Amino acid sequence: MSDAILTGYNVHTEEDRQKMLAAMGKSTIADLFTEVPEHLRVSGLLDLPPPLNEWELERHLRDLANQNATTLDTLSFLGAGAYEHFVPSVIDAIATRGEFLTAYTPYQPEMAQGILRFLHDFQLTISKFLGLPAVNCSVYDGATALAEAAWMTCRITGKRRIVVSASLWPDYRNVLETYLRGRGVNLITAPTDEATGQIDEAALATLIDEETASFLFQSPNRFGVVEPMTRIGQLVKEHDCLNVMASYPMIFGLMKNPGQAEVDIAVCEGQCLGLHLNAGGPYLGIIATKTEYEMHLPGRIVGQCTDLKGEEALALVKEEREQHVARHEATSHICSNQANLALRALIYLCLIGEQGFRNVADLCVQKAHYLEEKLTALGGVSRVHTGPFFNEFLLTLPKPATEILATLREQDIFGGVAVTDLDPAAPDNQLLIAVTETKTKADLDRMVECLAAAL
Repeated sequence: MSDAILTGYNVHTEEDRQKMLAAMGKSTIADLFTEVPEHLRVSGLLDLPPPLNEWELERHLRDLANQNATTLDTLSFLGAGAYEHFVPSVIDAIATRGEFLTAYTPYQPEMAQGILRFLHDFQLTISKFLGLPAVNCSVYDGATALAEAAWMTCRITGKRRIVVSASLWPDYRNVLETYLRGRGVNLITAPTDEATGQIDEAALATLIDEETASFLFQSPNRFGVVEPMTRIGQLVKEHDCLNVMASYPMIFGLMKNPGQAEVDIAVCEGQCLGLHLNAGGPYLGIIATKTEYEMHLPGRIVGQCTDLKGEEALALVKEEREQHVARHEATSHICSNQANLALRALIYLCLIGEQGFRNVADLCVQKAHYLEEKLTALGGVSRVHTGPFFNEFLLTLPKPATEILATLREQDIFGGVAVTDLDPAAPDNQLLIAVTETKTKADLDRMVECLAAAL
């Protein structure tokens, strides 16, 4: 029995190919590649298996996908910048509607008032959330948001020296260096206190001088430690320097927002705001700043205007990208934004409300501290730092973290992130563990039991 009808994926017949070749004045397909040297061309057919019909191909892909382990079927304590928060189904239902699910930029406001409306609402919601008045339509992710904010401070001050906390996530630091390396910006590293895991404020005070554009720090930082952002803000202001904070926005359910803490530019990774975990993204970069720095924001800003009939409308009131202005005058060379993900964040924040957001943050803190208390009661396990933490903490173990994780993996547990995966120079017995509201007491007790058995 032949499956020939079901295995063909090439829509062009031999007759089609001959017509196309004739239109180009060619006789054979090989004639199209005469510019490629003979020794670089593949001769004969590739050694490939026979084609599959549609249902065989679907089954094959499903079998491949089933080899993956996901947080849907594995107890996960992974973090390090991406966290397993609950995503209400209504977010998927709304954000995937055809009216919203488009990559098209709303250049023609008369055709895109719906998209412009939710982007404007996103800006207003994030502004209230972070306590800073100026917000753009988003950028790629938290790391690029920080890099854009760093370059903003150079444009604002005209200086090319930036002090950066050593406790920044390594991938954020890598993106920062990539963005600024070719722009003549000098990055100076400010050390952390080995005991607390927080910024060494005395050392920071000696590093900031009159040539410094800004100080960049992250809270919670790469150790999960929460930084004293108000004290840092006051210290930086004393040195006439801009203050840039990267954060995990869930902490603002329980803590001061950046606008209340002397922060000039706040950036966030918005993944925890209604976005599913994805290997490699896409995620959501958020930037907010003070009114006086608004025109230095990268990307686009939606604002109110008046249409030809004199009625209120929305439009892109700022879009100083290289597509619209001279390249050297553009505030950013980011060519797109994460509009659909901004919509997801907006739906999430509106859906759970202020009290709901506080409840989620409180659950994260309570459950993380419960697990930390139970784990550090085990022999040979201790917390690395004494500084306060939100929902992520760093442990020292009596054996290499990779060995512990391998044992936990056999029990269908992602036990956290070995710090050597983030920094090869770090001690091999340190494990970073994150806890969110999705973990039950039974989950936490199971983690304690299995980790104890793995020691």
